Amino acid sequence: MTIRILRPAQVLALSCALTLSGCQNLQGSREGDLYNAPAGAYSIDLGINTFRGRVTLDERCDRYGGSTTLWDSSGRMFRVDYVQLEGNPNIRAPRFASDQTLLSLVLNAYLRGIITEAPMVKTAEVAHREFLQQSDPQSLFTIVSLDIDASKDANVPPVTGTYYYGLLLFKQDDRAYIVQHRQPALMQETMKSVLLRIADGMEIPGVARDDTEMERTRRMLARLAPGEHKNDPVRLCAPPTVGTR
Repeated sequence: MTIRILRPAQVLALSCALTLSGCQNLQGSREGDLYNAPAGAYSIDLGINTFRGRVTLDERCDRYGGSTTLWDSSGRMFRVDYVQLEGNPNIRAPRFASDQTLLSLVLNAYLRGIITEAPMVKTAEVAHREFLQQSDPQSLFTIVSLDIDASKDANVPPVTGTYYYGLLLFKQDDRAYIVQHRQPALMQETMKSVLLRIADGMEIPGVARDDTEMERTRRMLARLAPGEHKNDPVRLCAPPTVGTR
């Protein structure tokens, strides 16, 4: 994995390209449908072949980070989170900690405070964990076995049984990024490949969103949504001034 790190001139060029790119209406061929995360944390092309067909999306964010969940036409779920490391009370990172230590702290925070506390999750157990020493930047890859009962949460799709939740964590500057995917069976190499492809498609930093970019994003997501979701409101967020995470 090599994350594409954009230099200032490249960020400006990408921003200019957004205003000039045309709409792609062919399902499965969406190059140029760039999604820009809140706070300019990253950008990713929703036309990459990891996503099958059309995509729906939901955002959450606060002063300490953001979370974007995506579903493709096959009902597969993906999520990309970013978290601010410095001053984040959910991480409590020590000064001068190594990247491995920071990624382990973020993972533990997810296991304790996000994954296991979800109403639909009955039990959670780490099935695999490894540091990918050869990746650039160095990454932490983990698979968690989840026993899910969706009847406990009316806001999630009706899924029940054992699922495997993959997480790929890496650090860039003062943020940690957590790329996530859910699978119905334990397929370690497939999970790793999917997560690495998404990470490879990320450009860091992304394009900062102004009012024009927010409107472009709403229109793009409404166009990409499956037919039954065409009229659903597209929920986008701007980082609030006070964190409630």
